[in-house]
Formats: sequence, structure tokens, C-alpha cells
Amino acid sequence: MPYADRERRRQFERERSRRRTAERIARDRCPRCGRREPEPGRAVCATCAEKRRVADRARAAKRRAAGIKRVRSPEARKAEYERARIRAAERLARGLCGQCGRHPHETDRRLCADCGERQRRRDRERYASARAAGKLYGGKPVASKRRQGRAVTRKRQGARRAAGLCIRCGRGRPVDGASSCDGCLEARRFADRQTYSARRSAGLCTRCGTPAFEGAPVCGPCSVVEARYQPTKNENNRARYAERRARWICTRCGRKPSFGASRCEDCARHEHERAGHAQGMPDWDPACTVVDRASGEDLGTWDRWEDAILSLSFAGMSLDDVELLVETSPMHSIAAWD
Repeated sequence: MPYADRERRRQFERERSRRRTAERIARDRCPRCGRREPEPGRAVCATCAEKRRVADRARAAKRRAAGIKRVRSPEARKAEYERARIRAAERLARGLCGQCGRHPHETDRRLCADCGERQRRRDRERYASARAAGKLYGGKPVASKRRQGRAVTRKRQGARRAAGLCIRCGRGRPVDGASSCDGCLEARRFADRQTYSARRSAGLCTRCGTPAFEGAPVCGPCSVVEARYQPTKNENNRARYAERRARWICTRCGRKPSFGASRCEDCARHEHERAGHAQGMPDWDPACTVVDRASGEDLGTWDRWEDAILSLSFAGMSLDDVELLVETSPMHSIAAWD
């Protein structure tokens, strides 16, 4: 008989649902429909499970459209991840896709072709949006992504080294005494030279890229590191020099024959062009001397006239009070005729 009290009616319906569910489970039937057997490893049949998934997706889409975020406790999130791992492991053991469980997974992969393409498309869209927002690794945690990348790189390089291949490209044979092929070594040298030139021209440390002091090639911490490892570096350089000299190849590039000399023809010409006697007298910037107009006293000499003007401003003097004498180098005077 119907109950007028809502709470009593609700309690009655719950009790009846529990008795019906227990009776269906005892008969090894789906507790939702009571007509079919449940799937292996599941409590409901395939039809009811698919209906539940469709309803969950529709409800989740409505919540996303309304801007309602899904709030889960850390315990619930951890339990959900664990269930997902167990479910994926069971599907992979049966040769099925670890995500959908309906199609066979691709060779050497965990997903089928459809799920893999769908996952790659989502990753590309996420990375593009994150790159537009200035984020790294598609907005993922930077530390964990870099740690995973280093682990994958070590595994890949170990496999290539064991196979006797170049650890960088995996195609050619490495050079004797190295782990990379000649093409990869040359590409690495070219990239290092480009980085060195860009940092040197910008006044940065050529090792770490931080600002250097007074045009020095390296910063303070890197200079300490270089001084600590300088004896080992010199010993390696001497050993490499002796080994190349014994093989009659260029001691600088190590690729071309030297015919008894220390360097090949191209490296010797390059070193000669870089020498000071080949470049001529250096063209120093004009120096600027400040003289007081009233007393004729020499107030100092600066390498640039901008520094002289700056010192006058600190001293509270103007250009009407002093005379600026510009001293140019002889090379600068000669170059002025060109």
C-alpha cells in the first residue's frame, strides 16, 4: 500500500531494492536488469554497463557546459587511479586496448588505433593551447616531465649503445672512442659554437648563460668549476694531442691529415687569420679626457665619453664648465680614411 509519509515511502523503496539486488546476485544475474549474466570481473552485464557509461558521459558533459567542476577527495582519486590501472592490466593481458577494452591493441602499444589517434589529437591540442599561453610541456608538471624524459633518453641510449649504434641518431656507427657518429658530432660542435658566439656577444657566461662580469667568458661560479677541473682538462687535452700527433692528423679538428705538422692546412690558416699580427693594430675606442675650463685642471680620463658625461652629472657640473678632449688611436685615424 502507498505511504503518505515521504520518508517512510523512501525507506520502503530502498529496502525493496536491496532485497531485489540480493536475490538477483544470488541467482548470478545482473543486479540492475535481472535478465543477463554479469560480465567477467564486473557486477553488471554489458548492456547495463554501456547504458551507465552513456549516462555518465551525458551528465559530465552537462556539468562541463554549466561550468561545474568535478570535485574528488584525494582518497577517491587514488582509488579511481588504482581501479583504472587494474582494469587496463586485465585488458592488456587479454590482448585488448587498455582504454576502451573493445578492440585489440596495436603492436608494442597499449591502445588500439582509434584510441591512440584520439589520444594524440587531444595531446596536440593541449600542447598547442599551452604553448600559446607560454607554458611548458603542455601545462604538465615540469619537474616530472623532465624526469620522465631523462629516463626515456637513458633507456634509448642504453639500447643503442648495446647495439653498437650512435646514441643520438641510432642509424650510423659511432666514431672510435666516442658514442656518437661523425655527423652527430659535427652537428653538436656547430650548435656549441653557435651558442658560444651568441652568449659571448651578449656578455653572458658561455657555460650557463648568466650575466658575466666585465666581459669575462665565464661567470664567477663557472670559473670556480673550471679551475677545479682544469688539471683533468689539461691532462685530457695533452693525451688527445699526443694521440692525434702520433696518427699524423690535425691536433685541432682531428679529421684531416697534417703531414707531420701539428695542424692541417685549413686549421693553420684559421689560426693565422685570428692572430694579432695578421689582424694589424687594434682599433681601440676613443678615450675622453675632461679638463676644467677655469683652472685647466685635468679631471680624469674615461674610455667612453658617455662615462665622462655621467661622472659630470654626479659631480654637479655641466658641459659649459669643462672641455672634453677626445683621444683617438692611430688605427682609428687610418680607418677613418676608408
